[in-house]
Amino acid sequence: MKAAIALLADFPTQNIARRMVFEMSQYAEIEFFGSLLPAHVSLKQPFSFEDMDKLETWFDSLAAQITAFDIHLDSVYYSAWEGYGIIGLHVVETPALRALHNQINRELPQVVADPSAAHDGDEYRFHMTVELGKIESSNPYQAFFDELADKKTDITFRAQHLALFFYADRPIQSGSFIVYRVAPLKTIIPPPA
Repeated sequence: MKAAIALLADFPTQNIARRMVFEMSQYAEIEFFGSLLPAHVSLKQPFSFEDMDKLETWFDSLAAQITAFDIHLDSVYYSAWEGYGIIGLHVVETPALRALHNQINRELPQVVADPSAAHDGDEYRFHMTVELGKIESSNPYQAFFDELADKKTDITFRAQHLALFFYADRPIQSGSFIVYRVAPLKTIIPPPA
């Protein structure tokens, strides 16, 4: 079994990300995959775990320690990884994000046997995946990105909820993952006007 941890975007940011997915689907035929999860900023990529009760208890404790904070998305990006094309929004790293990622990595070894993830540690780059999919004879993700007239964004949202995603014991594909648990952060501050 695998799990991942993320901060959920607010509704306006979710709507922006899903509008981008809609526009991609109008541009080229794509399979919805990454957009099956709510828009989020990943804090910890999928890692193995043994005991869901133990993971839940730790997760709830973690959420209770985090004060809501702002996240800024400054550009659209394209990337490719292991045969997948990825469209996402670049997250401006802050000390709060890095400290939270590091805290998760410090604490998880007390919760799971092997907390390692494909992308992790000091080299980890915060991001919001908008959509991803297999690159086959053509690459609609690269083509969509190349056609964007303006790749800069100016989106700020207040992270107010932590999510725990669950991945079944099989290759990660459509239908093999869910939002398992959502917890409010310690202090919910009204979003900026």
